[in-house]
Amino acid sequence: MKIVSVVGNKNTGKTSLSVKIIKELKNRGYKVASIKHSHHKMDFDREGTDTYKHKEAGAETIMGAGGRFFFNIEKKMSLDRLLFLVKFIDEPDFLVIEGFKSYKYPKIATSPEVVDNHTIKSVDAFSLTDEDIVELVDLAEKKGHDIINTLYTNQCGYNDGEDIAKAIVNEKIEYDDKDTDVYLSIDENVIGLNLFVNNFIKHGIIGMLKSLKLKKFGVKKFEKIELLINNKKDQSEE
Repeated sequence: MKIVSVVGNKNTGKTSLSVKIIKELKNRGYKVASIKHSHHKMDFDREGTDTYKHKEAGAETIMGAGGRFFFNIEKKMSLDRLLFLVKFIDEPDFLVIEGFKSYKYPKIATSPEVVDNHTIKSVDAFSLTDEDIVELVDLAEKKGHDIINTLYTNQCGYNDGEDIAKAIVNEKIEYDDKDTDVYLSIDENVIGLNLFVNNFIKHGIIGMLKSLKLKKFGVKKFEKIELLINNKKDQSEE
């Protein structure tokens, strides 16, 4: 998954630019997800609906499933936590973020006040041509990268996710979004893994799972493994 963000002050064309970037990515055959930051409370439930009644009754997580699926959680989450969940739910090729300007992901800035070391381009969103959008998406393809803590490389001198992210943005190293294939979160914190630990976990778990009769449970392709380990301490032992 490659991530790129559109940041800027209010009324500088962030949403219209995000939409154009998403459309161009789709035209190139990518599976695209998006996250929009809002300073206002976002509520997908209309008053009087069944899911609204569930919420009013006290449910903290509400899911609606039918022709479409949505869930509403009464909880604040960090951007990296949201990115981690998106990867589990949909596993897109590209994720476009609108907002979250304080985070260190590749940024397209729509106002000069928000330009920083992670900005890959500063633009006037209202004057961009179709050719400009193509060039912006070219940049996103080249400089976009995965969740920062999941980045690693075998190239000498880069042992930290943030350093690797900067090197990608500055075109000092190239990023292959297929390099990382194990994603770990502990207590809602995304944990960085090096190549050795990545492969140790991957091959160890795959080896154990192959001893099970997986077809009995409907497994066909064996392409994506999801594992949740509950490590809560028994309070009675303390």
